[in-house]
Amino acid sequence: MLTFKVIAALLHYPDEALLAHGEDMRQVLAREKLLRRAEYDAVADFIARLCEQELLDAQSAYVDTFDRGRARSLYLFEHVHGESRDRGQAMIELLQTYRRAGFEIAVPELPDYIPLFLEFLSTQTPAQAQDWLAATGQLMQLLHARLATRGSDYAALFAPLVRLAGLDPEAADIHHQAGAETPDDTPQALDQVWQETPVTFGGPDDTCTSVHKSSDEAQPVHWHAAQTR
Repeated sequence: MLTFKVIAALLHYPDEALLAHGEDMRQVLAREKLLRRAEYDAVADFIARLCEQELLDAQSAYVDTFDRGRARSLYLFEHVHGESRDRGQAMIELLQTYRRAGFEIAVPELPDYIPLFLEFLSTQTPAQAQDWLAATGQLMQLLHARLATRGSDYAALFAPLVRLAGLDPEAADIHHQAGAETPDDTPQALDQVWQETPVTFGGPDDTCTSVHKSSDEAQPVHWHAAQTR
C-alpha cells in the first residue's frame, strides 16, 4: 500500500528530493484511493503548501513541530515509556516483529520512528496494516489532536491514520485533553529537559542479548500513551 509510503515520506525531515516530487505523491494517493475524498484533499493541500516553500523554511517548520519537546515526538515509544529502560526492551521486541515479517531496517533509525513504522505497514496486507494501526490508534489520535491544537499542517497526515485505526480524528475529549496539556516546547520546559539526569537502557555489562526474550517468551508490544501532565 503505497499510501503509507507517501505519508512516511512526508513525515521525514524535508529535503530537495521530497519537495521535487509533490505531484508524484499526489498521483499515488489518487490512484490507490485508500484515503477518503476529504482526507485526500487535505493531504494534497499539505503537499502543495510544503512544495511551495523554500527548503530551509520547510526544515525549520519541521524542527519546530516535531523536535522541540516530546509531546509531538515521531517516536512512538517515547509517548509510552519516555526514556525508561522499558523503551529499549519494547524496541527490541518491535525490531524482532519487523524481522519476522521480512522487513529489514536499511536506514539508521530507531524501529519506533513513525515514518519507518509506516514503511513497514506498506509491506503488509490491508488487514494486517489495519490491525497494526488499531494497536497504535490511541497514540496516533493523540498526536493528531496535539498537532491540530497547535494549528499544524502536519495534522492532515495523521487524520487518515486515525480513521483507518477505527477511531475518530475529531474526538472532542482527545482534543480537549491535548488543549489542556502544559506546553513542553517553551524555553523553560526545554531547559528542564536538559537538566534531567539521562536514563540509559542498560548498565555497562548489559547487551541486547541480556534483555532479549526468546520467541517463546516474547511479550506483546504495548502502545498506550503515558499520561501527560
